[in-house]
Amino acid sequence: MKLTINLATRRYVNLPQLNAILTASFVILALLLVYLVREVANNQVEINKIKSESAAASRGPAGAPPVPAEQMKALETRIAFANTLIDQKSVNWLGLLDKLELVVPAGVAFTQVEPSALDPQSLKLAGVALSFAGLRTLLENMEQSPNFSEVFLLSQTDVKVGKDQKGFGFSISCKVSKR
Repeated sequence: MKLTINLATRRYVNLPQLNAILTASFVILALLLVYLVREVANNQVEINKIKSESAAASRGPAGAPPVPAEQMKALETRIAFANTLIDQKSVNWLGLLDKLELVVPAGVAFTQVEPSALDPQSLKLAGVALSFAGLRTLLENMEQSPNFSEVFLLSQTDVKVGKDQKGFGFSISCKVSKR
């Protein structure tokens, strides 16, 4: 048996190839750095331009007369009216009417469905029923439904239409679930 000993104690590294790879990497990183610095500078120029345009726009047109107080007040009332319309439109009427349709028995009709402006879940209902049993069924259905909670009969009145047609007027407050 012939033993051979490897006298090379270090691993061989191709230094010219390693130097070429490192040089190419540094050149690519330097080019990337130049590109990113240029982008940051361009972005800063754009930001300054937008700030100056915004400041000029916030000052308003030069020589513009101030708005009179009564005209400003009228504008604020129109804006408040528009905001109430937007708030009313924010109610999901189709979903609400679908939920009501599930609990309203025959012989009961709503004359008013009014969501609260302060609490979007609160609802005030007014209507008429041909019989007290129909009104009672409506209240029981609403209390048993997972869509309604805190159902309260606020008022109930006898309603007479014509000579022989009688019914009951009612007013109900409740909370509607978001589901």
